[in-house]
Amino acid sequence: MKAIIYESNTGHAERYAVVLAEKLNLPCHNINDAKKALPKGESVIFIGWVFANRIMGLDKAQKRWKVAAVGAVGLFPDVKANEEILIAENKLTVPLFYLRGGIEFSKLGMLQRKLLKAVHDSMVRSDDPEKKQAAELLEKDADFFSEDNLSAIAAFGLTQP
Repeated sequence: MKAIIYESNTGHAERYAVVLAEKLNLPCHNINDAKKALPKGESVIFIGWVFANRIMGLDKAQKRWKVAAVGAVGLFPDVKANEEILIAENKLTVPLFYLRGGIEFSKLGMLQRKLLKAVHDSMVRSDDPEKKQAAELLEKDADFFSEDNLSAIAAFGLTQP
């Protein structure tokens, strides 16, 4: 493993990447900076933020480097259904590690805020109690970052050459 590469929108993915890099004693690069710092084909762990079930930046990373594992930073609790959807939507063939991040509305673009508002409104109108509860997460800023969330991906990284 040569490095940790990340793409972050509100800072949660970056925080996870920096802490993981420290734990694994590896360099850590924003995806744009990594293009200059790492040659093509190097083995990396990629950490990206989740938006509409897509892991942002993953496609770019996979085109340039050998992504050995993916950390997906999302708002919702770590449930098996989230992981299955992320694996399918992103066509992953490498290990996925879900890292609960958070949301900071002031750092989102207008389109992202409008989409999240529509998702929120749809969830509130739902008869499903789980969706109504999840809608509460889209009402205000939240931060669920925890170093403990990195234990599985860190253990994976320690087994890689």
